[in-house]
Amino acid sequence: MILIVNIKIYYTMLIMLDIRAEIKSFIARNGTSLNKVIKALNAERTLKTGASNISLKMKKGTITFNEAQYILDYLGYKFTIERK
Repeated sequence: MILIVNIKIYYTMLIMLDIRAEIKSFIARNGTSLNKVIKALNAERTLKTGASNISLKMKKGTITFNEAQYILDYLGYKFTIERK
């Protein structure tokens, strides 16, 4: 029983921390691509980076909170942080 609980906790943490999968999912739901989103954000001067750089940061897990927030805001989503 303890092993199952640990697996569930680990699984929940993976879901919560996989920002790459979440951003990719939101981009797909909006029928666009990461390239188009980043180009639009660069045009607005919100971000000053390329899509390949953001993609690499998402793969490595080093995307900043602000970068993720700008992308999600552009797509019509927002972060919500709630106390447990």
